[in-house]
Amino acid sequence: MIKPIGSHLLLVPPSSENVRTNQVIVTPDGIELVADLYLPSGTPPFPAVIEITPYCAQTLRRIGEIYAARGYLFLAVDSRGRYRSSGLWSPLTYDQIDGQAAIRWMAKHELCNGRIGTRGHSYCGYNQLLAAIDAPAELKAMVVGVAPADPFENVPFQGGAYDLNDFFWLMSMSGRTSNGIEEEEDSGESRLSLLEDETEDSLPLEAKANSSLEDEQGENEFDLLFDQALSARPFRDLDLRFGIRQETFREWISHWQLDDFWKARSVGHRLNRTAVATLHISGWWDGNGRGSTVFFKGMRQQAATAEAREAQRLLIGAWDHDLLAPDCDDLPAEEAAMIQRAALRNALNDELAWFDQHLMGIEPGPSTRSRVTIYLTGQHRWLDFEDWPPPDTQPVNYYLAAAAMAGRRFGRLQRSISATGPLESSYLFDPNDPTPFAHPDVDGERIPFDNAQIEAERTDMLLFDTEPQKEPLALIGDLSLILYARADAPDFDLYAKLLDVYPDGRAIYLTDGIIRARFRKGWDKPQLVSPSEIAEYIIDLWHIGHILTVGHALRLEVSSAAFLRFDINPCTGGNLADETRCRQVRVSILHSSRYPSRLILPICHDPRLLEEYGLRRLNFSTRRKHCGQ
Repeated sequence: MIKPIGSHLLLVPPSSENVRTNQVIVTPDGIELVADLYLPSGTPPFPAVIEITPYCAQTLRRIGEIYAARGYLFLAVDSRGRYRSSGLWSPLTYDQIDGQAAIRWMAKHELCNGRIGTRGHSYCGYNQLLAAIDAPAELKAMVVGVAPADPFENVPFQGGAYDLNDFFWLMSMSGRTSNGIEEEEDSGESRLSLLEDETEDSLPLEAKANSSLEDEQGENEFDLLFDQALSARPFRDLDLRFGIRQETFREWISHWQLDDFWKARSVGHRLNRTAVATLHISGWWDGNGRGSTVFFKGMRQQAATAEAREAQRLLIGAWDHDLLAPDCDDLPAEEAAMIQRAALRNALNDELAWFDQHLMGIEPGPSTRSRVTIYLTGQHRWLDFEDWPPPDTQPVNYYLAAAAMAGRRFGRLQRSISATGPLESSYLFDPNDPTPFAHPDVDGERIPFDNAQIEAERTDMLLFDTEPQKEPLALIGDLSLILYARADAPDFDLYAKLLDVYPDGRAIYLTDGIIRARFRKGWDKPQLVSPSEIAEYIIDLWHIGHILTVGHALRLEVSSAAFLRFDINPCTGGNLADETRCRQVRVSILHSSRYPSRLILPICHDPRLLEEYGLRRLNFSTRRKHCGQ
């Protein structure tokens, strides 16, 4: 039959010897989850792999066929309240009980041998982690792809700021079906593209030029309206400004701190109640990427059994959130080509090998055997490690120091605390003209973009550079920033961006992070700032696997916004959802022996790096007493 999905038509295979469609799983509270079961050939019983998705289970047809060809039962389930499944769609609310209901249903199936795995990416990665808490014993393995970290670590709040990508995701998920979901069968889409191309090619040159100009003007006008909708207040009505009342968005921002609502939807504090072999997959430019290293480390340390703690694997590639190459237009052509080539590695092969090992007992090959496999940017090659962070990694402090000339935006990043020069650097932030995350072509994407244009145009940021490298520097692990700051407002944001500065002047984005001042003492303890109070702010800059090569420098940008990536702090200290006013704020970053603001870098001395790249071991004997704090 043909079933309408959004604005497309999707071919749903009828039940046959290869697939049983419209299977019904009843949850403990009586909700009917509808699924399709793909069947392998051969003699049962078989191991099974489950994916529960809010994006339409019928789009998993090809994945189901791949797994069936591999010898697995594959169960594709529509999430509660989505597409064919009954109930109310409430993200993160029912995933634990629904996931466990699907596992029990599959384990009891006449064709199943009782060995179950789960898989999925993004939301379908996080819902597995929720289902793994106190999971049925039949759940033996998971592949968790591009899953976010817990609320306030990644999505929907990061550092106390609201991630705008979460808003657009919720808007696309309004209702029972997705808005604008792509059709699984690409033939219709290809035909549409061909028709569009033919129409464009048939236009006279003058008409093409006029059409292009009109398109550009229309696009600029749309961008302006779009930005105005995002920056207007109150923030609570952001959904209405885009034409939809999004109840989940409204519910989530009414819990703008870590409370029981979010604890019930979080994983990290309950990892000691998981015992599942897990492959964690992400990319360096994955906007949900923090979950990969956080949950890998958390399960290595806290999983309920020693066997489960050992059975964790981490794979981070040259990928974005879709496990594809990011937009590399701002990189030198040869670097862009190497990233695009590396991104051709298909993580599905790692995934299948993981299930073969833990559900079928087939030993993995050399390419999928290591505990940690990452793609090193800067030197552009894959490398295996024993753990994360690598055992030969050591945190090293790089201290912030002011420029020699007072008032300049450029300062220094150096191994020792400065004994001379200004003891603080400052800037003025205006919420009505917020600092952008990136140049206009990037919007809110995490890609390797060039930051130099923003640096040249804006005065509401501080920049701190290392000296150009005389030898390569390997940065592999988790990194953070400790800032001592004061401001003349009761609340403000501190946003930090780490960049690779090339000899030709381009400053390429590596990673970033943010902290909202009221959450400096904890996500569950919002506390406004007293006038001119000097406080310590710790910013999580996520993780990195990058070789800073000869002639390149490291740059730290500090500002108070990343417009189009996070919401804008009005800086009044009022309710973040309902505030209609805003105020300018002067922010000062202190850097002295008393207030040692510093970037903590994970510098790796793996012998293979020393041998292959000629990296010389740093002399750690010169470190000051603040190192490693």
